[in-house]
Amino acid sequence: MDTRIGWNFDSSQHATFNPLRPIAVHRSKTVPWPTHSKTNSPFRRSRARFLNENRIIGGPAINMRIFHRLFVLRAGVIALILIVLWAIAIGPEPPARIIISPDELVRAVTIQRDSLVDLCLMEGVDPNGRDAQGRTPLLIATSQQDWKTAHKLLDAGAAVDLGDKNGFTPAMAAAMHADLEMFGLLLTRSTNLQPEKPCADGQDLLSFALDGGDPEIIEAVEQRLPILSGWTTSTRRALSRALQAGKNDEIRLLLSKHSAPPTPEGRSQRNYADARGRSGPSRLFADSD
Repeated sequence: MDTRIGWNFDSSQHATFNPLRPIAVHRSKTVPWPTHSKTNSPFRRSRARFLNENRIIGGPAINMRIFHRLFVLRAGVIALILIVLWAIAIGPEPPARIIISPDELVRAVTIQRDSLVDLCLMEGVDPNGRDAQGRTPLLIATSQQDWKTAHKLLDAGAAVDLGDKNGFTPAMAAAMHADLEMFGLLLTRSTNLQPEKPCADGQDLLSFALDGGDPEIIEAVEQRLPILSGWTTSTRRALSRALQAGKNDEIRLLLSKHSAPPTPEGRSQRNYADARGRSGPSRLFADSD
């Protein structure tokens, strides 16, 4: 065995006992792989290069740069927020909220400015304001046949039974213009309907309904009449109209609303004995001599 030390055998089955010699390697120089080695190596025969340690950037240096950038970014955001708060603090106060008066709503309905009407209603303006004549926005809208605006005012809580200085009400306007839908809506929301109460010119709700000519509106008004002590101009007109049309049910309804039958001037008391169901309109005005 002693004689074998330092020898190289050609066979790979025999171990070599060549002592390892230290190889002086300079930094950043290439070390060739020994080509005369007979042992098998798990690595390919390539050249290995050692990196210069001075060129390696350590991890702590990178972390410090990231930390510095985040610190600057956060400091900038905080400074910006402080500047905004300072500007708000020393800036002028915001203007006070403009309060829209009910007169503006009355004017908007009068000139039919839908956008201004919507703005007033959105701001919660009182829908029951009045103009110089005492007209409410609802009365103005129904008088102008602006049914769309009238619906908006009703939804906003407009009072139905408020009339102007002459006693003219929205229900009278709807009856005069023969709008059955609006008239029915006003009747359902009315809390103090007085169909027998006349205006300053002597006309009542039945008079305006007769002027409009809608039979359903006329019948609805007649049904809501209270018991009257005497015949008025409107009830006489309604009775004459019912007689001409031969409407016995309407005639009986009008007679039931009065304590006594009508007595035209220059004639005696009329005989209404058969008027309540036993005779037709032809015998309603038979003279009783």
